[in-house]
Amino acid sequence: MATAWALAKGTTPIIGVTKAGHLDGLVRAHGIELADEEIAQLEALADAADLDTCGSWEHAM
Repeated sequence: MATAWALAKGTTPIIGVTKAGHLDGLVRAHGIELADEEIAQLEALADAADLDTCGSWEHAM
């Protein structure tokens, strides 16, 4: 789900895999289209866990 979120935010995540089976999940993530509400829910969970989801290249708005 994190990869689908990153893709929904317009990023190109660089992901290293250590097992061939991990590729299946990445391919599936590419096919997931998250609704705005789902993105908001994921970001609210990150905020509640005190996780910073902004990249260093993003500017505060």
